[in-house]
Amino acid sequence: MKTSAQGFTGLHMLLATSAFFGVVIAVNVTMAFYASSSWSGLVVENTYVASQEFNRKAAAMK
Repeated sequence: MKTSAQGFTGLHMLLATSAFFGVVIAVNVTMAFYASSSWSGLVVENTYVASQEFNRKAAAMK
C-alpha cells in the first residue's frame, strides 16, 4: 500500500467546507419549500376567538 504523507490539505478543507454549507443550504431550501407549500394563507382577525372555535369544533368531533 502506498500512503500519502501530505495529510490534511487545503483541498480537503475546501471539500469539507463545501459539503457543510451544501448540506445547510439544501436543508434550508427544503424547509422553505415545505413551509411555503403547507401555508394556507389563512389570516384571522382575532387568534383567541379562532382558537376557541377550533377547540369547540374539536370537542364536538370527539
